[in-house]
Amino acid sequence: MLNCPTFSVSVGIPIFGLGFTSTNHLIIGGGGGGGRSGVKNKLSAYRIDGKRRDLEEEAVYEVPEGEDAPMCLAVHPTDHSVVAGINASKKEIEAGVNKHCRVFRVTEEKWVYVNFTLHNAVQISTSKKEEEYQKVVRFSEDGSLVAVGTSDGHAEVFKYPSFESNGPTIKFDDEVLDVDIGLENDKLTCVTRDAIKLVTIRGKNSGKILQTLPVSAINKKRRLQFRSFRYGRGAVKDVGFAVVNGVDKPAGYVVRLNPYTFETIKVHQVSKKPITAMCTSFDGAILAIASSDLSITLFDASSMQILTHIKNAHNFSITSMAISTDRRTLASGSADNTCRIIFLPLQFPPISVNPFHTLFLALAIAGTLLWLTTMFNAGDLDESFAQERTVSSRPVKVVATTKIPLSNVIVPVSSPTTEFVPIETIESSTFVSQSTEARDEL
Repeated sequence: MLNCPTFSVSVGIPIFGLGFTSTNHLIIGGGGGGGRSGVKNKLSAYRIDGKRRDLEEEAVYEVPEGEDAPMCLAVHPTDHSVVAGINASKKEIEAGVNKHCRVFRVTEEKWVYVNFTLHNAVQISTSKKEEEYQKVVRFSEDGSLVAVGTSDGHAEVFKYPSFESNGPTIKFDDEVLDVDIGLENDKLTCVTRDAIKLVTIRGKNSGKILQTLPVSAINKKRRLQFRSFRYGRGAVKDVGFAVVNGVDKPAGYVVRLNPYTFETIKVHQVSKKPITAMCTSFDGAILAIASSDLSITLFDASSMQILTHIKNAHNFSITSMAISTDRRTLASGSADNTCRIIFLPLQFPPISVNPFHTLFLALAIAGTLLWLTTMFNAGDLDESFAQERTVSSRPVKVVATTKIPLSNVIVPVSSPTTEFVPIETIESSTFVSQSTEARDEL
């Protein structure tokens, strides 16, 4: 496991969302909320200075007074655009007007971001309650679609950059915790606490729920809740990653799924505490998990082997994480006003094996072979003694008309026969599928 260089910087506001631009600038959103806390609500663009171990703020958008903090954000994969969830003022919300999904363009001059410009704003939530807000926003892999989910159970997909609706608003009985768009831009996955819903977003049936994965399908004996979902990319494009947290017994799990059928491939316990944030690299090679024990763990998405682990990454709950487009930097944000930067290598070294485990295994194998050899030799020796006793006690009758010297008499002795016992074949029915094995591990 590699120790990666890292540092933490205070940005002066609780962080609720962050992401990287295509030029590896870091966008951070957060603040003190809609009340009079004295803490500003804003979006900021930072350049990461690795040598000085600091963040240099280049552009700022301060949310108008009375409106809420940016509670989530997504950065377009190629252009300089940010979509953020920002509630309107209490008065506007009570009047039924809350254009909470806002699109910003970030102006760049000579590789420096200079300002944010509000480009568009749309409303999805119909709630007139101030406490309801936009929980999540996600771009498709190619940036042509953007999906939004709210705390009052609404989800919708928009075309980008026109922000025309791609289909009807989808309604659920519970808050939408996470959304992700399939790699072919034809499916939307929505996550609630009790289920993951697969929704078609193409054709005349756009908005129709095609399949539901209840959390009880993961393990019927445990109380669990879904937290998030991501489609795999690159080498793991045929895998979906669902985060599940234990309720009766705190723990965090990553469930590897078939993203087309929702069939469980394997369940991995990755934390002894619930998972609070998750992200993947743009190429799909790395999966990052943040836990309520304030740690961050990076996994190889193909093998689920641990690449690096950072303890005590923050002093309070980790709310969001993102990996830069070049896969060289991971950023995490927390409600403790800090942002942690972790520098990643171009390639992680091969997973090392504990030498003590290797030595123990070698000794165990050598001991077993020695025991088998001893038992085999002992069996041969006993059989040889038995044969000699049989030969010596057998009477030899010589019939001859002439006198033959006893030295010329050859007594045939039959060779001992060896019985081969076939190795018992293990029937395939004794194996269980990986999904059943994984569920038992829970």
